[in-house]
Amino acid sequence: MNNKIKFSVFADFHYKRGMYPVTVEELEKILERAEKNSTDFIIHCGDLCNDYKGSPELLKAYLNNRYEKKAYGVYGNHELESYNSMEFVTTKLTNDENVVWGTKDGKIAKDGKIGYYYFEKNGFRMICVDTNYYYSYGYEDWRHNEDDSYGPPNGVELYNGLGPVQLEWLENVLMDAADKKIPCIVYSHTTFCPSWRSDSCDADKVREIFRKVNEKRPRTILMALNGHYHSYNVAQVEDIVYLSVPAAINMYAHSRPE
Repeated sequence: MNNKIKFSVFADFHYKRGMYPVTVEELEKILERAEKNSTDFIIHCGDLCNDYKGSPELLKAYLNNRYEKKAYGVYGNHELESYNSMEFVTTKLTNDENVVWGTKDGKIAKDGKIGYYYFEKNGFRMICVDTNYYYSYGYEDWRHNEDDSYGPPNGVELYNGLGPVQLEWLENVLMDAADKKIPCIVYSHTTFCPSWRSDSCDADKVREIFRKVNEKRPRTILMALNGHYHSYNVAQVEDIVYLSVPAAINMYAHSRPE
């Protein structure tokens, strides 16, 4: 396979007027660099914005960018903050109408409750997962982080996961890619890498899926990229490159991800 792809990736921009000092102009610089480097698309690994409804200027700059570049993103734990809902935010994850959502028909759900999807570029499959599912033995089911929240409720036992429904979807999408000889890159907010701290409750299950898929067809999954930790880390585990993307703008020093 001689297919090539070039993309720009960033994470944890954390835009919100009055809360953080980041500006639309700084996002424009990221887009300008992506265009200068002739990237095929641009993507963020979550926490683009801490108030989607209150930040139309940022969403316009990203999704209706002057370069007409395809733009994508994944759910971070701050995407639903400030009275935001999945019904609103999911529609703002990408400007590409041709992505395949994790619904039965592959189309975006009216209530936005499915926020994971994949798309294909230059013979590659890009898979964007949502690590905002949690489990409580009191509820006895898996739930997504609530609207107007920046994380799971206090006291839940398992969090920052994909949940069984999304895990099944991920395995099906990857196995399909292996059958069709399509190399894949996976994007998430929290990491699945065992070489540094991961707070994803499903990390072991995701790596087991990766293992099964690459045993079926080696090098189907090439990379897994994430944000969330505001720091740079890279490792190669079982022939997969894991890359933790640092915060786009280091406006504050964080002792732990918020």
